[in-house]
Amino acid sequence: MFEWGWQQGTATVVARRLIKEWRSAQTEHSRGMKRRKFEFILDVRPDDGSPRFRATCENSWHAPVQGDEVPVQLKPKSQKVRFDKDRILGPSGPRKPQPKDDRWRDMLDDEPGTPPPARNDE
Repeated sequence: MFEWGWQQGTATVVARRLIKEWRSAQTEHSRGMKRRKFEFILDVRPDDGSPRFRATCENSWHAPVQGDEVPVQLKPKSQKVRFDKDRILGPSGPRKPQPKDDRWRDMLDDEPGTPPPARNDE
């Protein structure tokens, strides 16, 4: 299948709703897991400066919540959008655990109901 015509962009999740929920088959190599498929309303911003637009997207492998910024691939003319797996998952391979830092300990000591500090993605 040819992948021409897709551009990169960023989208903000406006809303999501659960479409389907199922349990995957149990095999000798897998216990079977609960899977969910969501439909999202996204505010899409193409990286090339094209006009913004709002579109829907369905997904069962990535479930961002309202307000999250996600990398997407898009076709501005038809306003088709899909999550960009390469930019979300990054290079394949095991993920390294993140070390506990001072922010982690501070959040643990905060009062219940305190909002989390701003993210510092490095």
